[in-house]
Amino acid sequence: MLSQFSYPIICTKKFAQTVNFYEDNFDYFPRFELPQFVILQRNNWEDMFLAVIDQNHDEIPEQYRRPVSGMILNYPVKNVNTMYQELYWEGLNIVSEPAKAICARKHFFVEDPNGILIDISENLDLKEFDHLDEFKKLEMLGLSALSK
Repeated sequence: MLSQFSYPIICTKKFAQTVNFYEDNFDYFPRFELPQFVILQRNNWEDMFLAVIDQNHDEIPEQYRRPVSGMILNYPVKNVNTMYQELYWEGLNIVSEPAKAICARKHFFVEDPNGILIDISENLDLKEFDHLDEFKKLEMLGLSALSK
């Protein structure tokens, strides 16, 4: 059992750029700082933390001193379209346009300075999907080729 709070740690060669990215675009502030390591806390959220560590930090075993890959961070928002506009005007690398997904979410992806995908999502009412037949649901999931 965990005895304290937990948080993801982004291992990066772009330490300052990554810290600034999350502070500027996702409302984080430094909660704890050391050279080459920072724990960020999201404003108005007591339990939302994200840490950033320089990939060359002495505490990381030599064979693991490489940037993170294969991670997706998810940020629920009240209005995906509003957040999309804000991040578009800030010049972030937007990977996809807002779209509805069969899992009753509307979302889009942006990329952080390390190539990490950030899924910005808004919950939708499940009733919006009741009228769809199974083929259309598969198509929304990108599985239409499998059903042919």
